[in-house]
Amino acid sequence: MNDATQLVQLWKQLLLPFAFVLTQPGFTRFAQWVTGTVLGCEEHTITQILTSIGMEDRWRVVEHFAEYGAFRRDAIEQQTRQVIETEVSPRFHGYRVVALDDTKCHRTSPHVWGVCTFHEPAGRSPNRASTVRAHNWVVAGDLVPGTPWTFLPHTSRLYFRKTQLPEGEMFTTKTELAAAILRQADADSPVPILGVFDGAYANKTVIGPCLDTKNGRRIDVVTRLRFDAQLYRPLDSTEVPQVWWSRS
Repeated sequence: MNDATQLVQLWKQLLLPFAFVLTQPGFTRFAQWVTGTVLGCEEHTITQILTSIGMEDRWRVVEHFAEYGAFRRDAIEQQTRQVIETEVSPRFHGYRVVALDDTKCHRTSPHVWGVCTFHEPAGRSPNRASTVRAHNWVVAGDLVPGTPWTFLPHTSRLYFRKTQLPEGEMFTTKTELAAAILRQADADSPVPILGVFDGAYANKTVIGPCLDTKNGRRIDVVTRLRFDAQLYRPLDSTEVPQVWWSRS
């Protein structure tokens, strides 16, 4: 019992900083949602989340928070990064390593807003159809050295195709979202960050802003170039700023 009480107190301490960036009712729903997500071992739907903490009767209010709740997204993400820094202080040779990739969350209904159709090769998912409906998220998080390394996500952006955006909204590509996320993580980090991503992001719209010191500190990157990546071939000096080639 003492161990359980101590664990609950530690969990409350981790959640408490978020009370300052949410309203009091919002923090209550946020705490329920996050706690249920941590305890739930199945798909993280609202039903499964509330079932995992024995609060099925609160389904309606938590769903309302998920659909209509307003909060400062940047403040929540900044606080998440601060909690990671305070509790873990992830370091690798003086860097804070931030891994970034896009991931799809499958949605069966075509009427859910923001859902796109994607071609999913059968070799990757033999039990799924070749074309699927899904939300496409660009996600970033800290990599904590260890055996194995641990990924702690802290920032995400939902990608929309241009045809899905309401009138007047500005279209943003996945690579532009990625560059903005890395810059945001660097602005909050007490040490330089090291961006880690696959060859899909190894192109000018990501690496250019990372190396351009006009936007902040230089962000070094580690990536695996694909055969069709835009950085696979040498670029003419007229294609990119000179800072693109800087090694200093």
